[in-house]
Order: sequence, then C-alpha cells, then structure tokens
Amino acid sequence: MKLLNQAINCLTIGLVFLLPIFFLPLTTEFYLFNKQTLLIGFTGLMTLLWLGKMVISRTLSFRRTSFDLAVILLAAAYLVAGLAAAPNKIIALTAPLGVGTLLTLTLLYFVLTNNLKPNFYRFLFAALITSATLLGLVAIYQFLGFGESLTTVPWLQNKLFTPAGGTLSLLFLLLASLALAISLFFQQFNRKNLLSSLLTGGASVIIAVGLLLTLYQILPGKTTSLVMLPYPDTWAISIEAFKLNPLFGVGPGNYLAAFNRFRPVTFNAYSFWDNRFGIAPVFPLEWLTVGGLLSLGAYFFLLMKSVKLMLKTAREKKENQLPLLILLTAIIVLPWLMGINLISLSLTFLFLAVLALETEKEETRQLPAKSLVWVVLGLGLILILPSLFFWGRIYAADLAFRQSLNALTQNQGVMVYNQQIRAISLNPYQPDYRLAYSQTNFALANSLANQTELTDQDRTNITQLIQQAIREAKAATVLNPTDATNWENLALIYRNLINFAEGADQWTIAAYRQAIVSDPINPRIRLNLGGLYYALGNFELATRQFQNSVDLKPDYANGYYNLSAAYREREMYTEAYQALQAALNFVEPDSIDYQKAKGELDELAKKLPSPEATGAAEAKEVPVLTEPSPLPSPAIKPPIELPEEEAAPEIPAEEASPTP
Repeated sequence: MKLLNQAINCLTIGLVFLLPIFFLPLTTEFYLFNKQTLLIGFTGLMTLLWLGKMVISRTLSFRRTSFDLAVILLAAAYLVAGLAAAPNKIIALTAPLGVGTLLTLTLLYFVLTNNLKPNFYRFLFAALITSATLLGLVAIYQFLGFGESLTTVPWLQNKLFTPAGGTLSLLFLLLASLALAISLFFQQFNRKNLLSSLLTGGASVIIAVGLLLTLYQILPGKTTSLVMLPYPDTWAISIEAFKLNPLFGVGPGNYLAAFNRFRPVTFNAYSFWDNRFGIAPVFPLEWLTVGGLLSLGAYFFLLMKSVKLMLKTAREKKENQLPLLILLTAIIVLPWLMGINLISLSLTFLFLAVLALETEKEETRQLPAKSLVWVVLGLGLILILPSLFFWGRIYAADLAFRQSLNALTQNQGVMVYNQQIRAISLNPYQPDYRLAYSQTNFALANSLANQTELTDQDRTNITQLIQQAIREAKAATVLNPTDATNWENLALIYRNLINFAEGADQWTIAAYRQAIVSDPINPRIRLNLGGLYYALGNFELATRQFQNSVDLKPDYANGYYNLSAAYREREMYTEAYQALQAALNFVEPDSIDYQKAKGELDELAKKLPSPEATGAAEAKEVPVLTEPSPLPSPAIKPPIELPEEEAAPEIPAEEASPTP
C-alpha cells in the first residue's frame, strides 16, 4: 500500500512538471497531441494503481467532495454534446479539448481526491514553478537568437518556439506560475525561510523576464505578432451556433466548422481574413459554441462551486492556503481572456482536487466487500485497458503519418504511399489522413501521365490511382462534411480531371458549392469557382462569382482583377475598366502587380467609348494578381472513363449573391 501511494504521488508530481514542457517531434503535431497522450497515460496508470490499492485492502473507499457532482455533470454534458452534435464522433473524442480529454480529467480528479494527502500541494507547487522556470529560460534563449544560430532545425529556429505548444499556452503558464511564485516568495520571506525565498524569488525573476520578452515579441506590428480571433467575431459565432443548436452546439472538436460557417462578413476586412481559427479567445463562448447551453451550464455550476469554496477559504484567513487561492484564481480567470488550452484545463481539474482536499473535512465511505472489489477491478480493467489500446492505435497512426510527411520531403514516393496507407488502417476516422492520401494518389497518377509513352498497364495504374484519389477525397468529406477544406480538396482533384474524365467539370462545381455551404463568406472559394467558370468559357457565371467575391471583401484586389478579365471576355469594356481601376486601389504602387495591371488598364482605356481618368488610392495590402487558371491539357488519349460511383454529390442549386 505504501509503495502504491508513493507511486501515485510521484506520478502526480511528474504530470504537473512534465505537462507544460513535454513534446516529441515524432508526430504530426509535436505539442498538444503528445501532452494529451502523456495525460491519458499517466491517468490510466494512476487509476490502475488506485484499483490495486482497493484489491490489496479488500475495501472499496471513496472520498466525497463538494465538486463531485459538478465534475460529473460537466463530463456528462460534454459527452452528450459529442454524441448528439459532432459530425465525426472519433474527432470529438480524440481532439485535444474533446470528450476523451474531459473524461480523462474527470477520472484524474477522482484519483487525486481519493489518494493524495493534505499538504501534498507543496510538491505540486514546486513542480509547476520549476517547469515554468524552464519555459522562461527557453523563451529568453530563443529571444537572444541562440535557437537561430546554434541549430539548423527549422522549428527550433522559430523565435516563438516553446515546449508549451504555443504562445497563448506559454503566456498562460508564465502568468499563472508567476502569480504563484510571487505569493510563495512573500510567504517564505515573512517566515524568514531564506533558502526557499531565494529559490522562489529567482524563479519569479526568470519567469517574469520570459513573460515580458514573449509579450514584447507579440506586440502589434512585429513580424511575430500574435493573431487572435477578435472578440466581437467570437461573440457573433457563438450566438449563431446557439441559434442552430441551443442545447448541444456544433459538437466538441468542431469549433473550426463553426468559425467557417458563422463568422460575420466584417471578418473579411481584417488583414488575416484568410486565416481559419480553431479556438476562441474566450473560454465560455467556445464552450457555448461546441457544447451548447448544457455544457456551459455545467461549467458555470462547477465555477460557482469553486468560487464559493475559494471565498469561504479566504474568509478563514489561512495563510498556508493563500498561494493556492491565488493560483486557482489565475487558472480560472485567464481562459476568459486568452482562451482555453489543454494545459489550463488540466491544471484546473488538478488544483480543484487539491483545493477540495485542503479545505474540506475528509468524508470517506468504505465498503469492506471482497467480492465487490473484484467486480470494480474487472470493470476498471474493461474500461481502461481497451481505452489505452485504442489511444495506442491513434498514436501509432499519427507516427506513421508523420513518417510519410518526412518521406515526402525526401522525395521517397513509395514510403509516402505505404505510410499513409498504414496511418489510415490504424485510424480510418481521421479526415486529414484521407485528404493527404488523395493528394498522394493524384500526384502519382499525374507523374505517370506525364511520361512520353504510356503502356496499357500505365493507363490501368493511372485510372486506379485517380479512382483512389477521388474515393479518399470523398471519404474525407464524409468523415467531416462541415470542413470546407475537405470540399476544396475534392474540387481541386475534380478540376484537374477536366479534359481527362467526362463530367469532371460538373463534379468540380458541385464540390465548390459544397465548400461555399460550409464557408459561405470566404471570397477565395468564390474566386476559385469563378475561375472554373472562366476556364470553361462561361463568363457570365464567372462574372457572378467574381462579383460575389468582391461583395464579400470590397478590398479584394484579385477579385476585382478577375472580375475585370471576365467583363473583358464579354466585351463589357467599361465595367472591365472600372473593375481593374478598383483593383489598382488595393495594390502597392511600386509592385510588379501594379505595373502589370496598369498596362492592362491602359489597353482597356483604348477600347472605351470615352477614356476616363485613372488614379490609384493608397495601398492597403500586398496581394498577388493572378488570372484564372486554364484547364489542364489532356495528356492521355482517349480520356479516362471513371465509374459512376466516383461521381460527386448532386450539385446544389445556384447560390444567391451574398449581401455586402
């Protein structure tokens, strides 16, 4: 029993220390995915040790706290939201802030409240401050340029590289840890504990310097400035998602789809209009969006219980518990200002368990039932071991996919192909794998098609590769139909098959329109659809789509440029001249694009009934003016005939023009 208790204590300290700094450059995403794996692994092992304690003692024991009901309700509400609203249940389960993470943290909470002893928080404080100090040192190291000069690894050369996994995660950790370290410093200084006060004081200085340097680097105007989803747009997205499904939202792990579908058209006025955001800067609004009113209500219930107990503890004026209250206040408040992340959510559950242990009277129920112990052990093993096996497959799939990306950089096509097949076989529910595999198949088909002489076997291989590319691209849209990226990928594959496969033009149009349904205010998708119509010679529909793009983004230079080209093909020279003149207003006057467009404008002026004066307004951005791409020339004759099952979904009706 003593060894098991010590093991649980060491694992808890190790989790607090490792979670902020742990990462592995072996997976597709180095940071959050590996931190999530660490959390799941440690929690599973600690749960097995807890069950072992019950078996050895032949007694079922459970310690009750005031947070138990709130924690269970929050996990249940999030689980129901995932089952009811998420388009892909596996993504909802495995996302960094998905259902699986919340269930893991719920289990971790009960493991801690039933196994840790009071006053154990001192070791957890030391682990957190040590970890934050290391992050502060890394921030200083990167700011001084050592990362750029001492290594050739691209991701280590990044000025904002941090093992925390992102700038916002780093800021959260440094701010929360700094508040804790300063409070401990004054507490120990008042007690005249010289060594401890020196350690916490030194840690406070390092953390503060790392924090200030990070804040300096993300100031507006810096090349490393931080781009966050604006708060008004966050509110608008949440309200629209609430209207669609008040109880369950859009589903855990699906905030990106809500952003694509519900962001206001005013978002296109930002310089980062073509960015897509998968998190919100205000945690409760993100919770409302992905989990609905049910999850948000459960969160506020837990928050209310937490604040109530913290206020009660503060009124008792126990000096030992003041640093814990300060830390918890920071952990609870900061996500309202910079959004939630895996680390902040984990620390919230962990230190709420510590608060419950430190402030409440111990109330433990014991049932000395030997047979019931074995039943609980069996149920625990049935739940935990398959879960760990399932996550092992998820992790192995990502390792394989990462190896395929590495092979791609080395032009090892066979390894890329085989590793992507392995990733899909291990985790067939991840649309990103399907999307990449579709592109790999199409690239291989294109490489074969460019050979000078094609054998019958080559033609067969090309046809099979193209069929696989379409099937995998369509599979990605089935796995997550709310992600516009999947539809854009499908449209791009179909577009490249025009002149190769009969009916590919209609399939391309269908896929683009589905992308527009998923991302209705994105002017780039309208521009791409207009470019397709232009290449097909349907200049009237091309004009409509190009006009839609500039209606959605009135400063879209490339939209005006393509609109001018469509008008020119229709011999509507006045309109073409005006559109090109508008494009010039949003191009840098000393750029190559400006000179190119100015020359075309002069040519159009000759075709006007009466030439108009030209003038360019002050530049607002640096776009690239590109004409609609021509359709690919058929390299295979006769064109490939694809089976009916490779056709796209039915083409939606022509969408109405957007309201500016």
